[in-house]
Amino acid sequence: MTTNLDNFKKRMEQAKEIYTREITDFAGKIDALGEMTLIEDPDIDTQNYIYSFENLNGTSQEDLDEILLEIYNHMEEFSKRNGIEEFYRFARVWL
Repeated sequence: MTTNLDNFKKRMEQAKEIYTREITDFAGKIDALGEMTLIEDPDIDTQNYIYSFENLNGTSQEDLDEILLEIYNHMEEFSKRNGIEEFYRFARVWL
């Protein structure tokens, strides 16, 4: 039997690939960020996709906050341009 969560994950599959490729490329240009880990946090009917980046070089919290805002702004615009706004609502970024 297919659950609502299974249907949600299947519906998000292509958007996840597109989003993951873009956030990896975009964050890869930021010297303060290291390796990214994707955590899939399921709920009953949906799931959050948590993109957790390693903090390099002891970057200050103030700088990390600015970087986070830059990533969110970029990914919001990217998601709109590529028709994956629904996925964006379930994506989180941790630094």
